[in-house]
Amino acid sequence: MSLPNGSVAKKVAADLPIIMSEKKCRWGFLSSAWIGIKNWQSVALSGNGEIVAVASRDQVKAQAWIDECSGQVPFPSKPEAVEGYDTLLARDDIDAVYIPLPTGVRADWVIKAARAGKHVLCEKPCGIDVAELEAQLAACNEADVQFMDGVMFMHSKRLDAL
Repeated sequence: MSLPNGSVAKKVAADLPIIMSEKKCRWGFLSSAWIGIKNWQSVALSGNGEIVAVASRDQVKAQAWIDECSGQVPFPSKPEAVEGYDTLLARDDIDAVYIPLPTGVRADWVIKAARAGKHVLCEKPCGIDVAELEAQLAACNEADVQFMDGVMFMHSKRLDAL
């Protein structure tokens, strides 16, 4: 899988208003699923984010994914490949996690991430039902961490035009 043309993506990013914090957000990715490649590029273009580590059940798979993504959109410091999601959540150098794991296990990992003090970006759908989502939101509220879903168009002014 390849990323969109880097020069086009940089132009789009340059045209966006700067409203983000100047503090760098250190990301960990819980999974080397290919859907995460778009968020790899988004973090790279954010101007205030870096991916510190990518976790997989298999460290070799995580490293291969990092190598593929880095070949297309490099970070100044290459992220570390980590074996095991719990290992990534235990790190002190991660502020937020992106969770593109299969829907059936997302709720458990969102709750674990919140309890570890990590902000969460959860791929859609966030859960299998409303009760799962409510449990995730409650865990994030209790831990005072931010929860965001991966439904980008809902957070865009373009929705108003629809």
